Amino acid sequence: MNFYSKLIEELLVDSRNSFSYIDNYDEIRFGEIAVIPLTIKGKIRKKLEKIFNNRGYEITKKEDVIKYIGEKIGIIDPYLSDLEDLYDLLSNEESKILLVKILAFRVLGFTKVKLPLNTPEFWAGIKEIEELTDKNTFIKASFFNWELPLVNLNKKGIPIQLYFLPMGAYIDFIFKQYEYGHNFKYIKAEKGDFVIDAGGCWGDTALYFANEVGNSGRVFTYEFIPSNLEIMTKNIALNPNLEQRITVIKHPVWETSDRTMFYIDNGPGSRVFMNGDEKYDGKVESISIDDLVNRLNINKVNFIKMDIEGAEPAALKGAMNVIKKFKPKLAIAIYHSLDDFVNIPKFIHDLGLGYKLYLSHCSIHEEETILFAEISN
Repeated sequence: MNFYSKLIEELLVDSRNSFSYIDNYDEIRFGEIAVIPLTIKGKIRKKLEKIFNNRGYEITKKEDVIKYIGEKIGIIDPYLSDLEDLYDLLSNEESKILLVKILAFRVLGFTKVKLPLNTPEFWAGIKEIEELTDKNTFIKASFFNWELPLVNLNKKGIPIQLYFLPMGAYIDFIFKQYEYGHNFKYIKAEKGDFVIDAGGCWGDTALYFANEVGNSGRVFTYEFIPSNLEIMTKNIALNPNLEQRITVIKHPVWETSDRTMFYIDNGPGSRVFMNGDEKYDGKVESISIDDLVNRLNINKVNFIKMDIEGAEPAALKGAMNVIKKFKPKLAIAIYHSLDDFVNIPKFIHDLGLGYKLYLSHCSIHEEETILFAEISN
């Protein structure tokens, strides 16, 4: 079955669902949703009508469901051809099925689509991490005014403690957001690996990678927002056994180096822009991954992770020489826009290095879609 048929099948099945805020929405993280009506192109409507006619649906039900899906699908309609290309590029059936499910979620929303991570095991895992937190010991983050309790993961066999949200700790260290594993296919940071961690935020991913790569490995983590650096510094200091493996790069990653950027500090929700015409909190110079490797004389790069609020395409362009030379494993966030869904996989494929592409999704909502890439031996 091709991409279009799979997607329409998924939309038809999911349109019958009715989920609530209670069981399928992260209200603390996202607040209330504004619903914006969208339009449909004729080709999608015709496909829906054909399927309904072939299955003998009653005309009233057919028209109601077509109208409902038609009002929603406009968000992905301009990308359908490119999304079909992505579907064909993905290297296993699990990734293809996941792509269709993610797109259905983006079209129909949380009341109709429940993503694979939303299981009783997921919530039980978060609750277990919550029980490992010291709620009396916390630091405040400016982002949403969150209180970050001290999470001690030693009881889970992970020699790490940090100030973090329990759900985030579960996603990073138990679910392992930046590892791909399905049907004996694994892509991960391994002992001795040198890792570029683009998007360090509060230090959670730097600590995760530092634990994975061992004494002979190294982690180079990009973070430049002052409030994030303050929390990151505290978290790394809590783990002296890992601290020596981590180098903090206090610059934004970009396509080119020495580009002046301006920012408004709001923790993970910080804004970055290219000119200082509006009010800003500070400015900083960029450094590309290619230049970072040259300037620090890094002699290998085995793994590159990027989750940098939509700057991934530029950062990848600034890492082309490193990727071509070292052919590292890649874990790249593509959820920031549908442009990233289609352009980032195409960029990696068009390098002509033989990368195989896989998809993972690490939340119950539309964020945290990660594209993994590896060159098979």
